[in-house]
Amino acid sequence: MRGAYLQLGSAVFFNVAAYLVYKSIADAVPRIWWPIFAIGLLLGGANTFLFARSIKAIPLSVAYPVFTGTSFAIITLAAALVFHERLLPLHLLGIGLVVAGIVLVTR
Repeated sequence: MRGAYLQLGSAVFFNVAAYLVYKSIADAVPRIWWPIFAIGLLLGGANTFLFARSIKAIPLSVAYPVFTGTSFAIITLAAALVFHERLLPLHLLGIGLVVAGIVLVTR
């Protein structure tokens, strides 16, 4: 079971990385962003593969909320750090509520 949670955590990591790659090329010229976009697709593929492996041992009703909630929280924080997006107190409250929900779902 521990391995399944490691796979789920890795899926979150690859999901966050893929979205950061996509954001980084949002305003780029197509011939420049295609190679970087391909990297994002590979990260997304790794995310999907690892998530699918994790739900062999973790119930989907637990894995999906943990995956989406954790991805939401980390992407929000990473966007603020990497792209200098605004991080309002309301965002932090939302992240806190999501984390509390993840804790409740996994208990």
